[in-house]
Amino acid sequence: MGAGIAFLFPIGKFWISWLSSTVLLIAAMVILYSIWKWLGKIKTVGWMIIVAFCLRLIVGLGISYVLPSWGWDEPAQKAGYLFYDAFRRDGQAWELAQSGESILNQPREELYTDQYGGMLAISAMIYRSLSPEAHRPYLIIIFCAFFFALGIPFFYQAVHHRWDEKLAKLATWCLILYPDGILYTSSQMREPIILGLSMIAFWAIMTWTNKKRWILIVLFVTMAFMAVVSSRIAITVLLFLLAIFFLDRMDSIPVRLKKASWMFFVVVFIVMLIGSWAWLRSSAGWDMLVTETGSGWVTKVIEEIGTQFRIPFLTVYGIAQPVLPATIAEPTLPFWKAINIARASGWYLLAPLLIYAVFSLFKQKQPAERRIWVWMVLFSLFWVVISSARAGGDQWDNPRYRANMLPWLILVASWAIQQAIIHRDAWLPRWLLVEAVFLGFFTNWYFSRYFLTWKRLFFWQMVAWIVGLSVLILVSGFVYDRWVKPKLLKKENTNNDTA
Repeated sequence: MGAGIAFLFPIGKFWISWLSSTVLLIAAMVILYSIWKWLGKIKTVGWMIIVAFCLRLIVGLGISYVLPSWGWDEPAQKAGYLFYDAFRRDGQAWELAQSGESILNQPREELYTDQYGGMLAISAMIYRSLSPEAHRPYLIIIFCAFFFALGIPFFYQAVHHRWDEKLAKLATWCLILYPDGILYTSSQMREPIILGLSMIAFWAIMTWTNKKRWILIVLFVTMAFMAVVSSRIAITVLLFLLAIFFLDRMDSIPVRLKKASWMFFVVVFIVMLIGSWAWLRSSAGWDMLVTETGSGWVTKVIEEIGTQFRIPFLTVYGIAQPVLPATIAEPTLPFWKAINIARASGWYLLAPLLIYAVFSLFKQKQPAERRIWVWMVLFSLFWVVISSARAGGDQWDNPRYRANMLPWLILVASWAIQQAIIHRDAWLPRWLLVEAVFLGFFTNWYFSRYFLTWKRLFFWQMVAWIVGLSVLILVSGFVYDRWVKPKLLKKENTNNDTA
């Protein structure tokens, strides 16, 4: 593999390319094998690790190889980078590695408060130690693929330990194969590190007992490392996991401590709200302005509804990003069309499951189960909304911010699928039908906009039709479940008794 990578990317001296990629690959494989063996040597988990690591290597290296020819004529894509942020930060890391200056002695603003400061230092260390004479961006792709794959066995074990094997398999495979997850974790971004560390921290919280106090050291080291990469995300993840720990173990807390425990939970929630508000205020206004000025029809809609509804509209617009009908209809390069359709398809499969999960909460009878799932479902929806408000409707930043909590979004969606199967619930098909209405009308709107193939509805007419039909589907479903279905069951039971 190391020789093949060196052959595909003839950068600098061949033997150094071969040696550097081989050293990283061997280190990654040895560590992944050791973790797999330590966590029980489960065959399924072994295949999960292999698929997660190799899939991201293939996608990341493949994109870097074809993007200069198949992408747009701009510096980042000509250099093989899918994301401009990765292009800029990776270039700075190479400059830092070449400068001879101390990597850890950089200005605090650059390494710690900047969103890519920790990633800058890690990349610079890799370049300085393994690639001193040439800039080899594929080394960071190998490192990122490894770091995401490192979290997979921990995530599986955490879900398996707390719930069951079926949910663990479903959630882990979905996490590995989710399109946006593949895209962000096979690039020179911070998301692979954040997600890998988040999964390890999740395992530590779910498996900690008084007999395993060393797990607290693992949790501390994991969160400290994450704070170097992104302090805001680290704080959010830690508070989220502490809340899970408290809710999951509430029944074992002595009565005299329960009031104090609830106060702690409320404080955690308030801190998360305050932190989210500060995160929003930091640059949400700028992102919203970029979205508004970059799209003529968005500007027109905001003028029609009034600037007082600007933030709610752009937040809802951001939740829908990337819009599946737009990715299909919008003229662009074939490479980017394929990428965008895959990303949008993944999100439009995930989103209705998150909504349906709210309905599944009412079917939970056990208090402990209900508490923990209420928290995870509400947090997931809250994070989707807050990420959209922060990104201002941008089709790249919205999914990127959502991806920071991807393990729990996927876990909630997988649990929703499991509940729909167990209860044979009709509400999941109803929400999928609502989404089909949304996609149908927007497909008409976008295709008529780009291809003039059929009559185009005015935007607010289309919204009225979508809302009206969606309400009809949901209300009729409620009426059927509340009054019609019980009468049919009663009649059927009467007939059976008579027979």
